[in-house]
Amino acid sequence: MGFMGLRHKGTEILFSWEWNAVVDGLDILYGYINQVKEEKISKEDLTNLDSDIIPAEDNKYDLGDPDKEWRNIRAHYGYFEDDVYARGSRVLVDGDPVRVYEFIEKAKEDIDQIYNLEVDISSKADSIKQELDLVKQYVEEIRANTERAETFNTYALAVGTSPIPLSDVDKTVRRIHVKVPSWESYLLYVGSADKQEFILEPKDETTLEVKNPKNVYVRSLGNITIYVGLEE
Repeated sequence: MGFMGLRHKGTEILFSWEWNAVVDGLDILYGYINQVKEEKISKEDLTNLDSDIIPAEDNKYDLGDPDKEWRNIRAHYGYFEDDVYARGSRVLVDGDPVRVYEFIEKAKEDIDQIYNLEVDISSKADSIKQELDLVKQYVEEIRANTERAETFNTYALAVGTSPIPLSDVDKTVRRIHVKVPSWESYLLYVGSADKQEFILEPKDETTLEVKNPKNVYVRSLGNITIYVGLEE
């Protein structure tokens, strides 16, 4: 017997109440089918969900399978209770989850440090090269200054208010030494024939890297005597 009180019949007469029960049963079945259809989620609904997706039971259902995988999964956070695999390997170290973001930040720091170190090394290399160039220059100057002159001629020169050359004749020398005695009362002005602006006070002395003493002119504000030394 069915749930509506109907039973299977042979060739007996179908009474009206039996037919009405059949109609009622069909109506109930129709309504149930429509209700199921209404509760189904359409494809359009899946592209714009406004609610959470929560399985009916914990740790039972899968999202995709080895033969049909999702191409991309995008999210802000991910929490995994058991294992995580990347390219077929477990993302675990001695059973502890690996914090990938920490490695990324550390890698960024290492890259920045390497870059800064390279820049620093390059800067220091330039600085060292400059210092080596200066040392080379100093060595050359020391070598030139310490080489013994073949001859060293000294003489006293009377200087007044009018500019005069250190020598009346052209000659080639290695360097020129000029000294103002301590007992003199006036300043000595040294320079070219046009102007003399380099000042030597009494007790001062200087070395000039000039090859011809005739090109060096001196004067004073009064009459003084200076000493000139020529390295030849």
